Amino acid sequence: MNLSPEIIKKKLLQPLPGLSSHLKMAPASRAEEIARFNGNFQNARKSGVMILLFHENERLKAILIRRSFYVGIHAGQIAFPGGRYEESDVDIKHTALREIHEEIGIPAEKIEVIGRLSDIYVPPSNFLISVFVGYLNEKPRYKADEREVAEIIEIDMEEFFREDVIQEKEFVVPSAKTSVNALYYKVGNIDLWGASAMVMTELLDMLNET
Repeated sequence: MNLSPEIIKKKLLQPLPGLSSHLKMAPASRAEEIARFNGNFQNARKSGVMILLFHENERLKAILIRRSFYVGIHAGQIAFPGGRYEESDVDIKHTALREIHEEIGIPAEKIEVIGRLSDIYVPPSNFLISVFVGYLNEKPRYKADEREVAEIIEIDMEEFFREDVIQEKEFVVPSAKTSVNALYYKVGNIDLWGASAMVMTELLDMLNET
């Protein structure tokens, strides 16, 4: 996939599918929780994340992280860099950029923010997450926060368009001491599920826009 940042930016200016994309990869329990809240998120905590893209050898790649096991309810999960809004942040985009610098060492001035996806509510942690799409003009040089980030993962975006990429299985949720049956993307050496898979689905739907 050799989409330029300019083409991606134009695609992201189209109307966003939002919930219709998110529900494609949502566990059944998550879909029920979203319906129950029905857009009433006044008491939710704010968070900002970013799908950070770059080209390497003309291949479009995305950056994900595996969270360390200390971080609470989402410990050990695959996610996009980002975190909670702080009062010192100018806005929620600043939150996402600040967190990327803190978590994986990429400064804001290296990143071109090329679009924004739909917000997504995550009931287990009561976060309303704002999702941005960023682009790097060069292969990133990382400096991981070892306390928060166990692994930095680069995924070729072409993998998400394989015929057999979507699979289904039971996932253990250590923080909730339970398991959930969910669809997931089998890409690289990771299983991408939950809110991260739901967010990625909206981006994939937008990239498929003609």
